[in-house]
Formats: sequence, structure tokens, C-alpha cells
Amino acid sequence: MEINNLVENCIKSAIEFGVATYEAGESARKRNHLYDKNFKNFKTLKSLGSKGIDELEKLLEHSSDYVKYSAATHLLSVKEEKAKMVLNRLVSKPKGFGFNVDMLIIEWDQGNLREYLG
Repeated sequence: MEINNLVENCIKSAIEFGVATYEAGESARKRNHLYDKNFKNFKTLKSLGSKGIDELEKLLEHSSDYVKYSAATHLLSVKEEKAKMVLNRLVSKPKGFGFNVDMLIIEWDQGNLREYLG
């Protein structure tokens, strides 16, 4: 898959997952499906090495907080300081989103996600 298409898929899946989870109140089944799709897209982008990492870093500046969150999550294992700067800015967001960001940071700092996100 061309990297530009993959980046577009990442943006789309992050927004779909974020809206379904924090705004639309979709069913757990649908949210889980969208989470899996989003995780796979971002993991694939990261797996491209330096080109994928560069694209993830660009997504930290995206206008959507959901895209920033997904990109920062996948950058934790390779650009922790930069990823945590973005995540710390998202902690204050409403509708449970900020709480989930905070929990991600806590779990990361405790070492519980390093293998999963590595």
C-alpha cells in the first residue's frame, strides 16, 4: 500500500474510532471493531521504519485530537518524550477522552503497555 494512502487510512480510522467512542456512543462491538482497524492502520504505518515514524510525527500536528492521540500512542516506544508532550496536552479534554489519555500515560509509565505498543 502506498504510504500516502496508509496515512489517509490512519486519519480516517482514528476519527471514526474517536467519534464512535467519545461522541456517538456506539455499541461496544462497533467500537471494538473500529479500535482494531485503527490499531492495525497505525501499527502498519509504524512498521515502515523511519518513513512511517516520520509520518506518525507529522500526524501529531493534525487538527483532530483523535488522530494526535493515535499517532502519539504509537510513537511512545520510539519517540517517548515527543509523544508524551502531545498526550499531556490531551489529558484535559472532555467526555472521557482526557481520562483515557491519562490512563494510557499511567499504564505506559508503569511498563504495562511496552510489549503491546513496542
